[in-house]
Amino acid sequence: MSIADKTIVLTRTLSQSASITDALMAAGARVVSFPTIELLPPPDSSIVRRAIADITRFDWIVFTSANAVSCFFDYLRQYGNCQNSIVQQKTAVVGPATAQALVQHGVSPDLIADSYQAEGIIAAFQQLRDQQQQKRGSRILIPRALEARELLPKELTQMGFDVTVAPVYQSAMPCLAADAFVQLDGADGIAFTAPSTARNFATLLQEAGMDVLCYLNTRKVFSIGSITTEELKDLGVSQTQLVQATQATTESLVEAITAAF
Repeated sequence: MSIADKTIVLTRTLSQSASITDALMAAGARVVSFPTIELLPPPDSSIVRRAIADITRFDWIVFTSANAVSCFFDYLRQYGNCQNSIVQQKTAVVGPATAQALVQHGVSPDLIADSYQAEGIIAAFQQLRDQQQQKRGSRILIPRALEARELLPKELTQMGFDVTVAPVYQSAMPCLAADAFVQLDGADGIAFTAPSTARNFATLLQEAGMDVLCYLNTRKVFSIGSITTEELKDLGVSQTQLVQATQATTESLVEAITAAF
């Protein structure tokens, strides 16, 4: 089995797709970039600016994506100073990619969740509280996307923590030229790395007058994790066409793609 003669569509932003693109091309695949999201500043940055101005009051900063890390540090550089850096705060992350993003900014995470989803952070903080290693009322800052699952802040609040959610970016659909859709012809597989990439892909194709399910159900559809898989199922993608990565990482997604042909 080989992907040397296969064409794979990636739906992440171009900058986020570099590692996956390189790995697939090294295996001989042709890669088509069809970004279905772009990252924009949130409509209101006052929450994150206030949090940065008083950053020392937080005990933990929790990051659930590499995007959140990158955008938060953009704000930190813009509004922070040497007195309100995050060296005094403990940091928690979801998965190795988010951990690596944090390390690139000179910060080693204190906690890396076992699971690559918000549930991993929840379980870790539940354990900390049960073992009395973290007291009720501890202040937690969550820089994240404007629209995201509410499970994490809800569960941490129910545990008794003081949670501040600070939007640091929002996802939007890009404006794509007509020739971008032409590139989709003849693709053997398409990869999705978040529920939003799947939803936006469906919307973009519908707006272009294309049959979304006909397109997706006639080629392999790759998902980075269970939440993205559920979104694809909700869109009507056949279970027989779906291939989910064993772990919610780009490395595991590449492995799933290369093993599927």
